[in-house]
Amino acid sequence: MARLRLQYAESPRPVIELTDTPNPKCPECEGIGGWTEDYGDYDTGEYAGTETVHCTCWDPWRIRRLLPVPRWIARRWLGWTEPLYSAEPPF
Repeated sequence: MARLRLQYAESPRPVIELTDTPNPKCPECEGIGGWTEDYGDYDTGEYAGTETVHCTCWDPWRIRRLLPVPRWIARRWLGWTEPLYSAEPPF
């Protein structure tokens, strides 16, 4: 069963999204949604980095964009500032 919530996102334009949340009663991740694992280099055996593992109770990529927020509302109430450059055509 999906546990949905509303979220404000700024990229690339202000928008309200409907997203999934981790299961707070999950025995694997304890409601966090994932954990980090350190891994080593196969040749030297030394630390090579950290990898984030997402739990099966949560899909962080399940996002539905619901409606765009007008720019004057995003500026006044949410503190959004317009980017200095545009990534939309014409460049």
